[in-house]
Amino acid sequence: MTLPAGEPRRSQNLAIWEGMLAILFINWSTGVVMTGYALWLGAPPVALAILGALPMVGQMAAPLALFFWGSRKRLSAILSALGRGFFVLTLLLPLLPEPWRIPGLLLIAALSQLIVAPVNVLWTSWMADLVPEKQRGRYFGLRNGVLGLVGTLGNLAAGSLIDALGKPWGFLLVLGIAVVAGVSATFILRRQFEPPSASTPPRFAEFIGPLSDRRFRGFLGFVVLFLGAVSVGGPFVFPLFLEHTRMTFTQVGLWTVIAATCGLVLSPLWGRLADQIGHWQVLLLSSSVAALVLPPLWLLGGPGRLETIWAAAAFDAVAWGGIGTALTNVALQSAAPEKRNLYLAWYWMAFAVGGILGSLLGGVLGSLHAQMKLFPSPYHLPILVSMLLRVVAVYYLGWRIRRDKKRALGLAGLEAKPPTDPARQELS
Repeated sequence: MTLPAGEPRRSQNLAIWEGMLAILFINWSTGVVMTGYALWLGAPPVALAILGALPMVGQMAAPLALFFWGSRKRLSAILSALGRGFFVLTLLLPLLPEPWRIPGLLLIAALSQLIVAPVNVLWTSWMADLVPEKQRGRYFGLRNGVLGLVGTLGNLAAGSLIDALGKPWGFLLVLGIAVVAGVSATFILRRQFEPPSASTPPRFAEFIGPLSDRRFRGFLGFVVLFLGAVSVGGPFVFPLFLEHTRMTFTQVGLWTVIAATCGLVLSPLWGRLADQIGHWQVLLLSSSVAALVLPPLWLLGGPGRLETIWAAAAFDAVAWGGIGTALTNVALQSAAPEKRNLYLAWYWMAFAVGGILGSLLGGVLGSLHAQMKLFPSPYHLPILVSMLLRVVAVYYLGWRIRRDKKRALGLAGLEAKPPTDPARQELS
């Protein structure tokens, strides 16, 4: 196929600009702003756990992308605009009776995530056609770093605005801007080039085909374990900062800026390293940091003791700068181009299953505080359990990598062994 003049570089650059607007919607509708809004509306720990897991739970709808016909670009733009635009209903929640506010918030957030979920398969498949495999680590590392910085500068601005305007007006203004930014991003999305792609809905045997791939099956196991572990404690990190350590929204915004600034440097470095040693190794190294370093730093913080919290901002970039790029690229590398969408669909389903199981456990653990009061806040126990489960997931990943290497070496040895001469066997 002959690409138009300037492609694919022009579309790769547009994807970064599109992501800058999209990340504002993503961060403000799922991160600290949304957590603060939920707390203002009266969300208990169980609701916070569910809210934090919804971005992953919504991925159960990702396989629907396999059954859509037509342009990936057109479908991505339509679904993104609908899902993000639907989120505007959260601005009306303060008008509802108090008992309806949190259920209404969870319903709107869930439906928004479900509408957008198939875009992850469509967009990732589309971008895989625009970015050559040997450049994916560097490109997505750079894009993730830039988006991380833009998103967290947005968090800092949002936190300052909320502190200045007060509640709920600060939340309502920021969430309104988020919807405008998210919908506007789809107009840039429409300007990108889309290589032609033919797809037909898979038969059942084709749909379950990726599960017969031993290595990919092991990867899915890690995704469920690790992202489930993250979902146990992840939704409680910002509430821990806001309610236990008494950080202001501006301070939390500054925390995210530190993480993003470090990520702008580290994400491209992780990408370059992945192009050299492989995304599996990068995934092992970066997830180890997320398991062994981040949770202790969060838990050691407290009112007037923010040193470890600030250190965690830098290590957050170390961990997720590698994980974010490696997860998607391992899924992409596992499949031939014609089967890419199937493998991506299973990846996002594993992502969702981990999120559902982890959020259920996290909600139960957070609720135990009212009865047991073993820790200074309702958020300590879920984060502690999350750390232990992350360690289990990292150990499992290391075991799978070692096992796959041994199997590959064994197969290579069999292939290198000269064939046995039947005549010589008979003589002996």
